[in-house]
Amino acid sequence: MTALRVLESARAVVRTVGRAATVHAYEVGALASTAAMAGLSAASVGFERASSVSPHTKAHAGPTARPVLLVHGFGGTKSSWSVIAQALSDRGIMVDTITYSPLGNSVEQLADELVDAVEMTLSQTGADKVHMVGHSLGGVVIAQAIAGGGLVGLVDTVITLGSPFGGSPWAGLLPFGDLPRALRPGSPQLRRLASAPVPVGVRWLAVTAALDIIVPSPRSVPAHVDVETITFDGIGHLGMLISRRVVDYIVAALPAQGSPVAAEPRTTAS
Repeated sequence: MTALRVLESARAVVRTVGRAATVHAYEVGALASTAAMAGLSAASVGFERASSVSPHTKAHAGPTARPVLLVHGFGGTKSSWSVIAQALSDRGIMVDTITYSPLGNSVEQLADELVDAVEMTLSQTGADKVHMVGHSLGGVVIAQAIAGGGLVGLVDTVITLGSPFGGSPWAGLLPFGDLPRALRPGSPQLRRLASAPVPVGVRWLAVTAALDIIVPSPRSVPAHVDVETITFDGIGHLGMLISRRVVDYIVAALPAQGSPVAAEPRTTAS
């Protein structure tokens, strides 16, 4: 190998490491901010209602088009979905978000609220089924709502983004509340979900990020056999919410009138 090639290779390594370090620094900072906000919520006088549904937009949505319900992660807000919600709205799909306090709730409580939200959304729109997208904890809440049996026949496609089905190594740093405890590796909650099958007729897509240090890529894939997985390079846990590649994938995967084909099991792409 010539000296020039060695120099070019070294530069490529530096660029790759630098990009990964930048992503990791952003993720760590965002995690610290989330923990701080959770602490403020714990110290506040009251808690936000367990969940509340608010339409992002109903423009151009047909009366039988299948709406999309978005469920954010621990410490997230409705604004976490701004980029994805706008992209779906631009395609003419109605988008709703469900928000909740990071403390004072359990996964089961939030799942029950999600079932109510789905039923209300279907009643308001006249659609037969919904699509659901969950980021991080939001995907676990969706999984619990489906496993609980309250959404049989009401869900078309589920997309989970960096959801800790195998637990998060960071959950132990948040010792307060039922939600962080449920997200620790090997928790009873996650073991129960791992043994729950995907209901017939539900298409499940799991999105993972190669630079995710909050929920490392292998941990964000459900144990179900019939799950399609895709991994995106160059982004982290929160970067999935604003990545154009991820947004385009989500928009393309959510047909207005129903899933055209069943998912292929466990495929991976970058």
